[in-house]
Amino acid sequence: MTHLRFCALNIVFMTLACFACLSANSCPLIQMASTSATFFSAGIQQRLELAIRANDSTAVAQLLSTGAKVDARGKHEVTPLMIAVDAQVPDALAALLRGAGNPNLKAMDGSSPVSLATENHAVQPRGHEILAMIMANGGDPNTLRPDSDPVIARFIYDHDLDDLRWFKSLGANIDIIGRGNRPLIANVAFAQNWDSVWCLIELGARYDYEHSLYSLSEALDSSYPSPDSPLYPYKLKVWQLLKDKGLPVKPMKP
Repeated sequence: MTHLRFCALNIVFMTLACFACLSANSCPLIQMASTSATFFSAGIQQRLELAIRANDSTAVAQLLSTGAKVDARGKHEVTPLMIAVDAQVPDALAALLRGAGNPNLKAMDGSSPVSLATENHAVQPRGHEILAMIMANGGDPNTLRPDSDPVIARFIYDHDLDDLRWFKSLGANIDIIGRGNRPLIANVAFAQNWDSVWCLIELGARYDYEHSLYSLSEALDSSYPSPDSPLYPYKLKVWQLLKDKGLPVKPMKP
């Protein structure tokens, strides 16, 4: 029964991990590779959107000084900052931030400048720079994505541990509860991302969930990853830690 229960949980969590990696592609806001206005249909706000898409910081500043609203809501409740982040236009973004654009507002689907910047953090050539701009101007490191996972889940599923540590230094709660009312570290463990699990533990995340559905010892009771995987040494570290703490762990499977 325990084995069946683990298998069922493992399938669920692996499926959720895959979905997390793909979730950005289902967001209606991720359709901004355009030079035409999409979210504002007329007037000064439409001209602002066009200036943003052209990455014209001078025009953006002029329009803001003559009445354009930096946090105006367009179609789907999208704001100018969201357009700039997802279009990856740093000059226009800087002008909007100088105009006190709010990086924490959310669109109808739950997207925000923070979540969009995080999803695009690895986009070349300016994705990480744009994320840094958003965070330096008041972005909330505990923002939730549209799927209700914390934005730091993006770094975890990308195995980007440097940015995970960076967000922790900005105040990200690594014990945050995400979708399904599950602790982040449990989601990561059942997805077998043991490098990220170990990083979360080193950063101080709670790992004793032995009396819940999300016990790390059950996640460890799997033949994945294989011993030749680069993730295996991290799994072994987690197993040894739990064992040393007196938590119920089974012998490691070969």
